[in-house]
Amino acid sequence: MSKQKGFSLISMLLLVIVVIFGGIMAMRVVPAYIEYFTLKKMVEETMAQPSLDNVSDAEIMEKFGKQLSINNITRVTPRDLLIERGPQGVTAKLAYSVRQPLMGKVNLCIDFETQAGGKAGQ
Repeated sequence: MSKQKGFSLISMLLLVIVVIFGGIMAMRVVPAYIEYFTLKKMVEETMAQPSLDNVSDAEIMEKFGKQLSINNITRVTPRDLLIERGPQGVTAKLAYSVRQPLMGKVNLCIDFETQAGGKAGQ
Protein backbone atom coordinates (compact mmCIF):
# COMPACT_ATOMS: atom_id res chain seq x y z
CA MET A 1 0.00 0.00 0.00
CA SER A 2 1.28 3.46 -0.85
CA LYS A 3 1.14 6.25 1.66
CA GLN A 4 -1.06 9.18 0.71
CA LYS A 5 0.55 12.60 0.43
CA GLY A 6 -0.92 16.08 0.39
CA PHE A 7 -2.73 18.58 2.55
CA SER A 8 -5.08 17.35 5.22
CA LEU A 9 -8.20 19.25 6.13
CA ILE A 10 -6.59 20.65 9.29
CA SER A 11 -3.49 21.89 7.47
CA MET A 12 -5.72 23.46 4.80
CA LEU A 13 -7.74 25.28 7.49
CA LEU A 14 -4.55 26.52 9.18
CA LEU A 15 -3.27 27.80 5.84
CA VAL A 16 -6.56 29.65 5.21
CA ILE A 17 -6.40 31.22 8.71
CA VAL A 18 -2.81 32.41 8.14
CA VAL A 19 -3.72 33.87 4.72
CA ILE A 20 -6.77 35.66 6.16
CA PHE A 21 -4.71 37.07 9.05
CA GLY A 22 -2.07 38.28 6.58
CA GLY A 23 -4.76 39.90 4.47
CA ILE A 24 -6.25 41.68 7.47
CA MET A 25 -2.80 42.96 8.48
CA ALA A 26 -2.15 44.19 4.94
CA MET A 27 -5.51 45.98 4.78
CA ARG A 28 -4.64 47.80 8.03
CA VAL A 29 -0.97 48.59 7.36
CA VAL A 30 -0.77 49.38 3.62
CA PRO A 31 -3.00 52.51 3.70
CA ALA A 32 -0.91 53.98 6.54
CA TYR A 33 2.29 53.46 4.55
CA ILE A 34 0.74 54.92 1.40
CA GLU A 35 -0.22 58.01 3.41
CA TYR A 36 3.31 58.18 4.88
CA PHE A 37 4.97 58.10 1.46
CA THR A 38 2.56 60.80 0.24
CA LEU A 39 3.42 62.97 3.25
CA LYS A 40 7.13 62.36 2.77
CA LYS A 41 6.88 63.51 -0.85
CA MET A 42 4.88 66.58 0.22
CA VAL A 43 7.50 67.59 2.82
CA GLU A 44 10.26 67.16 0.24
CA GLU A 45 8.33 69.25 -2.33
CA THR A 46 7.64 71.95 0.24
CA MET A 47 11.31 72.17 1.16
CA ALA A 48 12.49 72.06 -2.47
CA GLN A 49 11.63 75.75 -2.95
CA PRO A 50 14.57 77.94 -3.91
CA SER A 51 15.79 80.45 -1.29
CA LEU A 52 13.90 79.14 1.72
CA ASP A 53 16.01 81.42 3.91
CA ASN A 54 13.83 84.33 2.77
CA VAL A 55 10.52 82.52 3.38
CA SER A 56 8.83 82.69 6.78
CA ASP A 57 7.82 79.60 8.74
CA ALA A 58 4.17 80.61 8.38
CA GLU A 59 4.48 80.65 4.57
CA ILE A 60 6.12 77.21 4.57
CA MET A 61 3.34 75.85 6.80
CA GLU A 62 0.71 77.49 4.60
CA LYS A 63 2.10 75.78 1.49
CA PHE A 64 2.23 72.46 3.35
CA GLY A 65 -1.35 72.99 4.54
CA LYS A 66 -2.51 73.54 0.96
CA GLN A 67 -0.86 70.28 -0.08
CA LEU A 68 -2.57 68.50 2.83
CA SER A 69 -5.90 69.89 1.68
CA ILE A 70 -5.32 68.88 -1.96
CA ASN A 71 -4.39 65.32 -0.94
CA ASN A 72 -7.27 65.11 1.56
CA ILE A 73 -5.01 64.17 4.49
CA THR A 74 -6.59 64.95 7.85
CA ARG A 75 -4.36 62.95 10.19
CA VAL A 76 -1.61 65.62 10.04
CA THR A 77 -1.91 69.41 10.33
CA PRO A 78 0.52 72.14 9.24
CA ARG A 79 1.38 72.68 12.92
CA ASP A 80 2.85 69.16 13.01
CA LEU A 81 5.60 70.31 10.64
CA LEU A 82 8.61 71.33 12.74
CA ILE A 83 10.75 73.88 10.89
CA GLU A 84 14.33 74.45 12.02
CA ARG A 85 16.77 77.05 10.74
CA GLY A 86 20.45 76.40 11.22
CA PRO A 87 23.84 76.44 9.52
CA GLN A 88 22.71 73.59 7.23
CA GLY A 89 19.81 75.75 6.03
CA VAL A 90 16.10 75.30 6.62
CA THR A 91 14.93 71.79 7.49
CA ALA A 92 11.46 70.45 8.14
CA LYS A 93 10.63 67.42 10.26
CA LEU A 94 7.33 65.61 10.46
CA ALA A 95 6.63 62.92 13.06
CA TYR A 96 3.27 61.32 13.74
CA SER A 97 1.69 58.07 14.87
CA VAL A 98 -1.04 56.00 13.30
CA ARG A 99 -3.23 53.87 15.54
CA GLN A 100 -5.34 51.35 13.67
CA PRO A 101 -7.79 48.94 15.30
CA LEU A 102 -6.73 45.43 14.40
CA MET A 103 -9.16 42.99 16.01
CA GLY A 104 -11.36 43.57 19.02
CA LYS A 105 -9.40 45.54 21.60
CA VAL A 106 -6.06 44.99 19.84
CA ASN A 107 -4.64 48.09 18.14
CA LEU A 108 -1.74 48.49 15.77
CA CYS A 109 0.42 51.57 16.44
CA ILE A 110 2.89 52.71 13.76
CA ASP A 111 5.24 55.69 14.24
CA PHE A 112 6.36 57.62 11.17
CA GLU A 113 9.05 60.29 10.84
CA THR A 114 10.46 62.14 7.85
CA GLN A 115 12.81 65.06 7.33
CA ALA A 116 13.68 67.23 4.33
CA GLY A 117 15.58 70.39 3.56
CA GLY A 118 19.03 71.66 4.31
CA LYS A 119 21.57 72.92 1.80
CA ALA A 120 22.08 69.47 0.31
CA GLY A 121 18.32 69.07 -0.08
CA GLN A 122 18.28 66.13 2.33
